Amino acid sequence: MAVKSLKNWCNLPMNTRCSNLPYRIAKWFFPLLLLGSLLQTPVISAEELRLTSDGRIKRDSVFIDNGDTLVYVVDESSDKMRLMRRNMRDGSTEPFHKNAPKSEFSPAFSANGQYYAFIQSRGNLSLALVIRELQGVKSSEVKPAGGFSGMRSPAISPEGKRVLYCFPEKGSQQIWSVNMEAQDRKALTDGQGIDNWPAYTPDGKTIVFGSTRDGNYEIYSMRSDGKEVKRLTNSPMQDIRPVISHDGKRIAFISQRDGNRELYVMNLDGSGLQRVTRHPDRDDYPAWHPDGKHIALISERAGRTDLYLVQVSP
Repeated sequence: MAVKSLKNWCNLPMNTRCSNLPYRIAKWFFPLLLLGSLLQTPVISAEELRLTSDGRIKRDSVFIDNGDTLVYVVDESSDKMRLMRRNMRDGSTEPFHKNAPKSEFSPAFSANGQYYAFIQSRGNLSLALVIRELQGVKSSEVKPAGGFSGMRSPAISPEGKRVLYCFPEKGSQQIWSVNMEAQDRKALTDGQGIDNWPAYTPDGKTIVFGSTRDGNYEIYSMRSDGKEVKRLTNSPMQDIRPVISHDGKRIAFISQRDGNRELYVMNLDGSGLQRVTRHPDRDDYPAWHPDGKHIALISERAGRTDLYLVQVSP
């Protein structure tokens, strides 16, 4: 039972509970069980700064322009997602594409600032991968396959020559790679389970990703050619959305291992696990700031979803 649900159950009036005994057991035993889990993971004291206050549903944040701009996705309406950019110096926000006709999400940018990629809706559950030059007119795309299908989670190699994305062509979702013209497609994974959220290390030699190949979502690494897969986390709950710091030394990710979705960091090899946030509501979609000392999060607070910037130990 989830901790949040248990807490709500324990706070019900006595006459609405099934019996007095289960209530007493749950009220004292489960908090102690959770405390034991928390004590096993070091916690970093995180100072946070709220970046937005509109409360709208958001996702997929990423820093560009040496940290001066934060790109993210907002639910503009019930059926449309829009890419937004936030100026970190003056706090102003504006659409990334001023006249986007369809939903766009999952932005990714090359380290050299030349290219970016994103997912664009082409119809009901039909999604395309779009690759564009930031300062030019060149544009390529991986079109949706027939029926209900679509790409997920693009990532661009540091030198700006390949784009990773996830797609369920052979039943389960795998990681694929194309060049900047959306050609020369290669499968990097071909196993059981769902693979998602690939991210390159700054040297381009390693890819970190999430996968259910061993049961639930865990964090893995592999060479950029898909070989030498290594499991980095081992938790009975989901570990998702890994992102790599700009110096290539640490991974930030979201985990439910201590009750609800919180932010964690660890070294590139999976060692040195530390919990960063501690909130009763969800923290999600981490994005490393280039300074390596801050991470942007999209967090729920009292039913509202906003961007926050948290400080982490170097």
